[in-house]
Amino acid sequence: MNDPRSSEIAAREHPATPMERVLEFLRGVPFWWIVGLLAVGLFFGGAGAAVGAWTNACAGGGGCPTAAAIEQFAPQQATELYDAEGGLLGLFYRERRQLVSLSELPPYVPLAFVAIEDRRFYEHEGVDVRRIVGAIRDNLLDGFAATGASTISMQLARNLFPEQLPRGEMTFRRKIAEARLALEMERQLTKEQILELYLNHIFFGSGAYGIEAASRTYFDKSATELSVEEAATLAGLPQAPSAYNPRRSPDVAEGRRNVVLAAMAATRVITAEEATTAEETPLNLAPPAGVVRAPYFVEQVRRDLEGRFGELLYTGGLRIYTTLDPALQAEAEASLEEQLREVESGAYGWYPHTTYEEFKEQEESSEGEGVVTTPYLQGMVVSLDPHTGAVLALVGGRDFTDSQFNRATQALRQPGSAFKPFVYAAALEMGRSPMYSLPDSPLFVRMPDGDTWVPRNYSNDYEGDMSLREALKRSKNMVAIRLGQEIGAPAVENVAHRAGLETPIPDYPSVFIGAAAVYPIDLVAAYAAFANGGLSVEPRLIDRVEDGEGGLIWEPAPGAEVAFAPSLSWIITDMLREVVDGGTGYVVRNPAIGNLSYDIPAAGKTGTTNDATDVWFVGYTPEILTGVWIGLDQPAAISGGATGGGFAAPVWARVVRKFHEGREPPLPWERPADVEVRRIS
Repeated sequence: MNDPRSSEIAAREHPATPMERVLEFLRGVPFWWIVGLLAVGLFFGGAGAAVGAWTNACAGGGGCPTAAAIEQFAPQQATELYDAEGGLLGLFYRERRQLVSLSELPPYVPLAFVAIEDRRFYEHEGVDVRRIVGAIRDNLLDGFAATGASTISMQLARNLFPEQLPRGEMTFRRKIAEARLALEMERQLTKEQILELYLNHIFFGSGAYGIEAASRTYFDKSATELSVEEAATLAGLPQAPSAYNPRRSPDVAEGRRNVVLAAMAATRVITAEEATTAEETPLNLAPPAGVVRAPYFVEQVRRDLEGRFGELLYTGGLRIYTTLDPALQAEAEASLEEQLREVESGAYGWYPHTTYEEFKEQEESSEGEGVVTTPYLQGMVVSLDPHTGAVLALVGGRDFTDSQFNRATQALRQPGSAFKPFVYAAALEMGRSPMYSLPDSPLFVRMPDGDTWVPRNYSNDYEGDMSLREALKRSKNMVAIRLGQEIGAPAVENVAHRAGLETPIPDYPSVFIGAAAVYPIDLVAAYAAFANGGLSVEPRLIDRVEDGEGGLIWEPAPGAEVAFAPSLSWIITDMLREVVDGGTGYVVRNPAIGNLSYDIPAAGKTGTTNDATDVWFVGYTPEILTGVWIGLDQPAAISGGATGGGFAAPVWARVVRKFHEGREPPLPWERPADVEVRRIS
């Protein structure tokens, strides 16, 4: 902020005593100001106390504020969060404030505040002696209350420099100190600068600081778009934000608005006819802000950035541009919720647990707000770009108000058969081919403690020798376990970790069919190495962070690393395509359920734990990678017929269809030159 009068302020060549500073300042103060201020002091407690308050107002903190100090003053500003299309996604703040320039506002907006708060703003120089005398008169009649007479400059001083004012109630000493600070600011700044600072600092109620935040709070529009009646409504709030709050007391707020309109007409900001028209206009408030869009995504962004930016995240007015696709996010939320309600309704067979509706009817959510677990069926969806790791959609749960626990990023769940591709990838890397055969027959595994583990296939049937390709397509547990035992858990762990799974893979047989718990987002991201030709990618929710002026502050560095050869990636993808086109994930193509066109190449894997506590579908096309998990927070069998293909795959198909809607079908994955294809009869 430039100081138009700074050249007129002479610098001292030697330190002055406090009295010299007072006398020097008083030489430049009009006589009637001093008379008025002393009158207030004499009336409330004597001239000595008035002079003391005058002197002490600038005694601490390096003296009275200078233009440089005011220019360096950085108000708290809300950080804005945007989706990939530039839509406002949310705010992070301690004080919800967004700055706006005075020049951007329609002229009647700031003048509405001048008309009601400080009609002689452009005539006085910080203190309005006429109002002081009037306040003294009113206070004599109303019981000696030290109220009134505060100019816009005095109100601003109160907001900017509270540490230089006497503590406690609004006494005459505070008024004197405010006046001193206001006079100093008037000597340092132009009227326009003072008015802009004022409009950006004052409190409007409902958590809104500054006129821009207030305009968005009450009218869901920028302050640059306010109508006359809307400007008058906001101008009426600073005097008593709670009493005049238009949401709490619309009739009172409308009356206050009309008082402001009358003041605007009296000061010729608007005509009498315009005032009458505005008075007849309803308040027309915007509906209160509802639930934050994509709340689990937004909260994860906050978690990711808080460690990097600290308090600046809430006060620095940053602009965070995220990777979220709003249409895809909406589809992910809607399709998951619809499927969970279907399961709870009994459409897939008897459902033995508390439903979401039952939980809400019991009103337990009000007692358990923010809790980790809920008794009703939960789920998560993550979609990302398999080439960059950009998270396009993230659903971490069913109801953020009930539970802020993010099941996509914080839950450790068993992946079941959705882990098998990493076992098969390790085997192929060690020289097996997709046509390598192993027995699909009963298996008895001696455990270290002497017990015998007897795994089974989901269908409880066994079909003899079977190729790896066919076994993965049909999710045969016996083949996966035998294959894992052949190559060893360390080889499987190595492949999984290179792909991006960081959780431990213990050395026991059940890990080969997904007994080792994983974070869902990590499992989904690990599939990217199959989808993109062998590169592991880091899931990222943030594209870049800018300051309030648009300067780049931070952007995530590219994190892709080679996980395994493109040929291995292509072969696993080719095997997983058969899962979708005719294996356990066939519902994806079923016209009555998933209805994903064969024009869109797709690969994926179902996942169902043996006791049906977790069901999954993780899959991809050449352009999008998506994972779906469904289960209960406290692990328990969902229902008798729960499978990844039946419960999770339909959600996956809807999300992927939405992504490809209106796009040209992608080309299939290109086969690497070193992959030889042979037909085996």
